[in-house]
Amino acid sequence: MGKMSMRVGNRLNSTIVRARMKRIAKTKTFTTKQQRTQKSTSGSSGQSISQLLSKLNANSGKTSSAEQLLANRTQTLLYSGMETAAERVEKRLGKFLKTDGTSVFDEEDETKLKENIESFVNDYNYLMKRLAQSGDIVDSNYAKKLKNYANAENKELREIGITIKGDGTLELDENKLKAADISQVKKLFTGEDGFAKKVSNLSGQIGKYAKEKVTELAKVEETEKPVAVTVSPAEKM
Repeated sequence: MGKMSMRVGNRLNSTIVRARMKRIAKTKTFTTKQQRTQKSTSGSSGQSISQLLSKLNANSGKTSSAEQLLANRTQTLLYSGMETAAERVEKRLGKFLKTDGTSVFDEEDETKLKENIESFVNDYNYLMKRLAQSGDIVDSNYAKKLKNYANAENKELREIGITIKGDGTLELDENKLKAADISQVKKLFTGEDGFAKKVSNLSGQIGKYAKEKVTELAKVEETEKPVAVTVSPAEKM
C-alpha cells in the first residue's frame, strides 16, 4: 500500500512538472513571436515611410514641374535675347535720328554711315528671329508691324541695297549700298515719320515687353521650385 501511494505521488508530481514546463515553453514562444512581430512591423513601417518620402523627393521636380522649369528658362533666354536685340536696334537707329548735330549723317563719313546700316540690318534680323521663335501672340503682332513698316518702304529700301525676305528679315547688298546716294539713305533713316523712327519706336516697345516677360518668368520659376520633404529622426525609427 505504501509503495503504491509513493508511485501515484511520483506520477502526479511528474505530470504537474511537465504541465508547468509546457506552459513556460508556450509563454516563451508567444513572447518571442510577439517581439519578432513588433520588430518586424516597426522596421517595415519605418522603412516604408522613409522610402516613400525619398521617392517623393527624388521625383519632385522630375515630372511636369521639371519640364515647366526648363520651358521657363528657355523662354527667359529667348526674351533676354529679344530685349538685347530690341535695345540694339533702337540705339543703332538713334545714331541716325539725332537732331543735335551729332548724328552719323553730320559726321559726313560715308564709310561709317554704311557700317552703321550693316549693323542695323544684323540687329534687326536677330530681333525678327527672336520674335518668330517665341510663339507669343504679342510677339507675332510686333513682327507683323515690323514687316509692314519694311514693306511700306520696299522700293526705297531696294534702292540702297536692302531687300525684304519671305520671313521678314532683311538682306543687304553691300555693293549696292556703297553705290547708293546719301540722300536716298537719309530719306529712310531720318524724319519723325520715317522708316527708322517707326522701327525705333516699336523696338522700344518690344524691349520693354521682353523685359517684363523676363521678370514674370523669374517669379514663376521661384514658385515652381520643388520643395524637399524632410524626414525626422523619429519617423525614420
